[in-house]
Amino acid sequence: MTEIQDDDLPEALRGLSAEEAIDPVAVVSHELHRKSTPRRVGEIVGSLSVIAVIFVFVIPAVTGSQYTDIWEQMSRLDALEFAGLSALWFTGMLAYTGVLVNTLPGLRRSQALTVNFAGSAVSNVLPFGGAIGVGATYAIDMSWGFSAPSVTLSILVSGIWNIFAKLGMPILALVLLVSTGSATGKLLVPTLIGLVALIGAIVLLGLVLRSEALALRIGNTAQRIIAFACSKLKRRTVPQVADSILDFRHHSIGLLKQRWWRITIWIIAFNLIQFLLLLSCCRALGIDSDTASWVEIFAAFAFARLLEAVPITPSGVGFVETGAAAALISFGADDTAATAAVFLFRGFTYLLEIPVGSLAWIVWASKRSWRSPQQL
Repeated sequence: MTEIQDDDLPEALRGLSAEEAIDPVAVVSHELHRKSTPRRVGEIVGSLSVIAVIFVFVIPAVTGSQYTDIWEQMSRLDALEFAGLSALWFTGMLAYTGVLVNTLPGLRRSQALTVNFAGSAVSNVLPFGGAIGVGATYAIDMSWGFSAPSVTLSILVSGIWNIFAKLGMPILALVLLVSTGSATGKLLVPTLIGLVALIGAIVLLGLVLRSEALALRIGNTAQRIIAFACSKLKRRTVPQVADSILDFRHHSIGLLKQRWWRITIWIIAFNLIQFLLLLSCCRALGIDSDTASWVEIFAAFAFARLLEAVPITPSGVGFVETGAAAALISFGADDTAATAAVFLFRGFTYLLEIPVGSLAWIVWASKRSWRSPQQL
């Protein structure tokens, strides 16, 4: 087997043979062994310890709820209600395929579902599992004939749009809370700061895409800032930010000019359906509009999406549940009902993705007709 030596390849594939690079099992194994066994074990033990502390001590203390009462509340759902929530969850997953097929032209919706679930299953199981999920995404997509650069572009663009969404929703939530009188004017300043930061990030992206001269100027400015920070932190290596920005522009400009609006629409649709899922969970468990308005539930959802980025635990598990339940309770929802609604929501958006992701791996392995490996 010939080892891949191309420095332009993503880090997840370096050191692998051409055959291994299109085998997601081999790539995941490679990623798992990139860290020493003691470090990996330490991360797992540390993450599990944090999760245990949160669920055993923090959540009962913050919410004032007992797990027996939470389970009793959730068990009141009938089969029809559960089927409706399941359908809403799956509709959200279908909506996200719109992001993937538009950032990776040529990808089928069925393939997008498969690779999304397979990567999410890995990320949801392991602490700091995002890199491992990305590695699996590379291998699966490349086994279907997509090149490493095109997969890299898809991951970068979808990642940027997801960041914009996660930053934008709390700002929108705060604006809605202030405008409806559900929050004090003290939130106005952080809302404005966040709004300026988000608009600034979008403007910078627009300038990078507008012309190479502007991209070079922005890259050089960022390079000087990073170099200064690295010198203060006594770091010997300085990331080549300017080169990375220019490289991103060269690869993404064609895709984004043609498809940015489609990607944006599908990102909005996905997050809207996810919010409707939390709203439906709340209403199904007895949290009516008098107890918590849709604006307040949207605020809880927006901040929960931010907490998913906490890397200590897989997909922020523990942090998301605590933050979202505490937010709903602070708005006036019943302690047990609010916690049960968040647990039900996370049962769909976190737990269910693990067994479904396992099925996605089986689909990838069995659908040989999809295979068309790139020659590396």
